[in-house]
Amino acid sequence: MISVVVSSLLYGAEGEYNLEGVTVSANKIEEKIQDVPQSITVLSESNLEDREIKNVEGIIQEIPNMSFSPLYYQSVNFRGINQSIFTSNNPVTIYIDGVSQSNSYAYEASLANVDHVEVLRGPQGSLYGKDSIGGIINIITKLPKNEWGGTIGAEYGTDNYMYTTMSVGGAVVDDVLFVNVNGDYASDEGYITNLYDGEKGIDETSKHNIGVNMTWKPTDRFSAQLSLSDYYSRAGAMDIVGVPAGENINSYSRSDTKFQDWDVDNKITTKSNSQALNLKYAFDAMDLTSTTTHKKVEANGTFDLDTTYNGLSAFVDRESDTYTQELKLSSPNKEGFRWVAGLYYEKEDIDYPGYGRQYSYGTYGSVNINDASTQKAETYAAFGQVIVPFASHFEWTLGGRVQRIEKEIDSNYTLTSIDLYPGMDFATHHYDAKDSWTAFLPKTALLYKINDNLSAYASISTGYLPGGFNNYATSGGKETNMFEPQKSINYEVGVKGDTLDGTLFLGANIFYMDITDIHVYTQVGTIMTASNADKAHSQGIELEALYRPIPSIEMNGAVGLIQTEYDDYKVYSSGILVPTEGNKIERTPSYTAKIGIGYTHPSGVYGRVDVRAQGETYYNPENTIKADAYIVGDVKAGYRMKSGLDVYAYVQNVTNEDYIINATAQTLMPNYDTLVMFGEGRRVGVGFKYTF
Repeated sequence: MISVVVSSLLYGAEGEYNLEGVTVSANKIEEKIQDVPQSITVLSESNLEDREIKNVEGIIQEIPNMSFSPLYYQSVNFRGINQSIFTSNNPVTIYIDGVSQSNSYAYEASLANVDHVEVLRGPQGSLYGKDSIGGIINIITKLPKNEWGGTIGAEYGTDNYMYTTMSVGGAVVDDVLFVNVNGDYASDEGYITNLYDGEKGIDETSKHNIGVNMTWKPTDRFSAQLSLSDYYSRAGAMDIVGVPAGENINSYSRSDTKFQDWDVDNKITTKSNSQALNLKYAFDAMDLTSTTTHKKVEANGTFDLDTTYNGLSAFVDRESDTYTQELKLSSPNKEGFRWVAGLYYEKEDIDYPGYGRQYSYGTYGSVNINDASTQKAETYAAFGQVIVPFASHFEWTLGGRVQRIEKEIDSNYTLTSIDLYPGMDFATHHYDAKDSWTAFLPKTALLYKINDNLSAYASISTGYLPGGFNNYATSGGKETNMFEPQKSINYEVGVKGDTLDGTLFLGANIFYMDITDIHVYTQVGTIMTASNADKAHSQGIELEALYRPIPSIEMNGAVGLIQTEYDDYKVYSSGILVPTEGNKIERTPSYTAKIGIGYTHPSGVYGRVDVRAQGETYYNPENTIKADAYIVGDVKAGYRMKSGLDVYAYVQNVTNEDYIINATAQTLMPNYDTLVMFGEGRRVGVGFKYTF
């Protein structure tokens, strides 16, 4: 909604708080934000900087009813919609310069050259397609300028935390050719000691994002932008503790993870690179845009999942290669009658050369289970949307997407002896399958303009997560290893805009979502099966506000309240079919809340306090694993000089709160029933940023 959008105007706006200049591309055309009939959160560059937001996780923490559960990959939940475990796709898709990322591996993007971030809440299937069942995080990079300039910054903090960022750009040929180079790097040495060999810092992490943007504008009508990016991440052991059966997971703390006992390194390395070419030509009556992208993601990890010194591990080696092409025609105007139409194609290849684990298998000795598979998918789609003003104060939006998805898999499962009978296969299983799904994803919305700055809306939108195949199948063929597409219908009513002479910006909405054919999986020992839960629903309220009583004080807040429930779903638990009707959808916090207050003195001295909270969360469909609610507070203070230098200090998680961010029921570790992961402890740091 509006709240955080406006703060992009707070500095350098000479005290004027209006929304006339704020446009978003939520509907794939530029529009005034108050004319878009859906809930939107927008974070400006200054928001990201002031609130110490450096990655996608930080963005998620700002959004009502959105949360994440990291564990060597990023699993996102929004309004009760979870990550699809077998497709590895999140329900909220990241877009940056046209490149989409829903895969939970490398679910990240550089914020070093960002103008603002638009978070579109609710299903976006009609325009954005197959994986946007929960929403979109649309990262908008800065427009090129003739003048050369940029930023450079660095931070240092607890556990030898280091962070550097830079962005430099300008015109190579004035008004014609522009270039920007940007990136960031972060690392810390960790705090966990491995009792097995005495090694310290086994949770050491490092990552970088590097981006290059080149823009060519040979005429007023034509522009071309080439965007290149490279991402690398290496994560060691996680802040995980094993909890025995019958014990309360909330009785453990982050300090219980300080000493771990692994005879195999726990680590995962993720690499990603992407290229995007955006071509745009402005005709008199319409704009033609072509977006061509390629993205490659590699993830390689090993994990110690038992409590014995046997040198055995679990492992994942995953590669994906994705090409997309979109052609779009759209109206050039930002108000009045507006329309957009386009065609879309996507080709994705996924290869799992290694996906399995090793363990002791009785008289057969140690064995290696691997389900190597290759998967291919193609998506064809046509989409369109019109916005029709009528009766002076009303606008009607009608849109839809027709898409066809074709998938195939070739899976080869082997159970191979490691020691007693080296190389001998004790069991093998092969299956290949292909199928296709065609869907129509409609959307309709009604907007009422109360006045120039305040609007109310009602909308109905559909979401879609494609079906697919079990890539860890030990038996059966297509019929027993296929799952159907997950679908949702979201009903939403809201209001957004500015009041009190522009000093209070408010957004509020209520929603109800029907969810069908939910992607679920069951694990019994080493066997994983994929299926669909028939029905569930979620309903809730989301509020956002920004209040500036005087130019030097900013107060912002966001609250999301939600109720979720399985309506028809039975899950196997300990080999028994257990009904879960009436249970809450796992990984969905009962509420999320964020409140902040910042003060800036005319001299340049500033300070800020942010507090975020998350309600109790169940981590399994049986609702037997529950994490308590928590509250975390951050503070920051600094001095912005007229020279462009900003120096500051901060404390994150001031009270060193212990809070759970993931809990997973498991059957692979003989002494533990649940693996529990904790959020980051207190971090104290200092930093600077220089803008030139």
